[in-house]
Amino acid sequence: MYIGLFKKSYTIRQHKAQTVVKGYASAPYSDTLIRLNVQPLSSNELLALPEGERTVKRVKSFGPDKLTSADDFEGVPGDRLFYNGRWYECTSSVMWDHTILAHYRSDFVILPQREQMDAPSTPLLGGGENP
Repeated sequence: MYIGLFKKSYTIRQHKAQTVVKGYASAPYSDTLIRLNVQPLSSNELLALPEGERTVKRVKSFGPDKLTSADDFEGVPGDRLFYNGRWYECTSSVMWDHTILAHYRSDFVILPQREQMDAPSTPLLGGGENP
């Protein structure tokens, strides 16, 4: 079912468990398109964060798909969102089923510049374009 709330297609990069290859950690991944409504955090949401975390860029998204946050025990990075030319990592994804539009709210934090990966290969995958 299509809900107009999820208006734009964004690239989500999902990783599999890390393996060590020639002494380096490697995590295979796949890119998929999903429809999301991506927004910056509100002023009140930013104030709820610990003081040291308020300066780090964060976004939230609403969509029909559950995303995965990092699992340090299994060695799996969190799902990545490509938004406005930068990669963000999922920190949480929670079902909001208390409304008729049952959907997931996911929170993301921008990855540091040194951890920015290659951009998706096609312009549509750049995040946020209308299909």
